[in-house]
Formats: sequence, C-alpha cells, structure tokens
Amino acid sequence: MDQRLKDYLVILIGCGQMGRALAEGLIDSAAIEPARLVCLDAAEKKAQALADDLNAREDIPEVELDESGQPFRRLRLYIVAVKPGDVRAVLESRSDSFTDEDTIVSVAAGVPISVIRRAAGPFPGVARAMPNTPALIGAGVTGVMGDGTIDMEAVNAVFEAVGRVVRIRHEAHFHAVTALSGSGPAYIFTAIEAMADGGVLMGLDRATAIELASGAIEGAARLVQAQDFVHTAELKDRVASPGGTTIAALAALEQHGFRHALIRAVEAAAVRSKQMTEDFESS
Repeated sequence: MDQRLKDYLVILIGCGQMGRALAEGLIDSAAIEPARLVCLDAAEKKAQALADDLNAREDIPEVELDESGQPFRRLRLYIVAVKPGDVRAVLESRSDSFTDEDTIVSVAAGVPISVIRRAAGPFPGVARAMPNTPALIGAGVTGVMGDGTIDMEAVNAVFEAVGRVVRIRHEAHFHAVTALSGSGPAYIFTAIEAMADGGVLMGLDRATAIELASGAIEGAARLVQAQDFVHTAELKDRVASPGGTTIAALAALEQHGFRHALIRAVEAAAVRSKQMTEDFESS
C-alpha cells in the first residue's frame, strides 16, 4: 500500500473510461487495498461491474472497525470522474454528508475550484486534476492543484498510480494544461495517422506504417524525457543532416504550417476551456 493513502478510503464517483482507469491503476499498483476503494455511478450496473472486477466496495461504510474493534471513520478522498455538466448535481446531492476530513478531487475539464466549493459546501478540501487517456495503460500525465487546505501527497499518490503528476501553481493555467496534455493525445493520434498515411502512400502496408509511426513518436518522447537538459531544437538538429531527407521533410512541414497549426490547436483548446469555466461560474 502507498503510505500516502494509508489513512484514506477512496471513493470513485463515475465509473466511465477515466474512472475505471484510475480505479484499476490504484489496485494494480497496490496503492490501496480493494476494500479501501468504493465504486459509485449513476448507472448502478456499471459501478457493480467495476467493483466486482476489482473486488472493491459498492457502497460507503458509515464506520469501520480498527484493530481493537473500535468504530472509526476513515479520511475520505472522493474522485469525481463524471462529465463536467454533472459535477455540480453530483456534489450537491452529497453535500450534507461531507465533513472537514473529506477531500474532493474533480477531473472534469473547465469546472473551477470555486464551483466545486459552492456545490460541495464549506467543509471538504477541494482539488482539481486533469489526467489524459494514456492513463488507461499507466502512461498518463496529470496536472493537479489543491485549494491550499488538503493533503496533496495523497492526491499525487492517486494519479501517480496511472502515470506522471505535474503540480500546477495557478488555477488559470489549467486551461493550458487541458489544451496541452489533456487534449494532446488527440493531436498525436492525428499525427500518427497522417505519418502512416504517408508511409502507405510510399508503399508500406498500413500495419507496418502504424507500427513505425507510433514507435518513432514513442521513442522521440522518451528521448526528450531522458535528456531534459537538451533543447528539443538541438535533438531535432541531430537528426537533420545537411542536404538530407530529414531537413527536406522539415522544410515541407514548415511550408504547410505544421508548427503554426499545433500552436493554434493548443490555443483553441485553451480558449474553449476558458469559455467552459466562464459558463460554469455564471450559471
């Protein structure tokens, strides 16, 4: 068990794709014992299926017994993994049961801490997190931020079970986090598809082209992380020999606005995130 979670009961609200990824990561990594995980969902069969798969709980125990048989209430860490539009209703329906020993972590895009706080009431601590879909295979990256009152080490432990964690200092930066790492896998999937299309155009079969394209991107990303003291421009230049194939390809990318398109994609996603936040704050 991860010692940062030893005092907690983790309560997952929302057993969809991301909720399942987080639950499986917590159990598969042995971060918590199955009996310390509760799976809840508006679709009861979905929650039951996940709880059965992981041998987890399907309801929140009012009290538990300590080693001497005395009743006690564990600290509770709620992970709210529902759609952004459902966050307020989910929290309002449970607000009477929250205490100052509870922590609420929302993974919903665009829902600010102020809205979470109003829905949950004055007692629990609040945090935001923005994971991404590679968490499904334990390779996610998650931006996290708390309201200053909570145990961030416990929050970190939850998301480290499915990948890397980056602490965010200013909530306004969550728009950029959402746009860059939250939405980022979709940009890369599109790049892999396009690179593979190029390979097929040049005579490769589709499976081989996908394997080569995805492998190249995976390897390049790992190289950037392993040599974080080297600027990406220098890594690029090491591949681009004078008058060679790579510099010809890079010139074509520049001609067609590749760099500009990625910058504008991140900007567009961040602007949309900000619009969502403004809508939640005004409603």
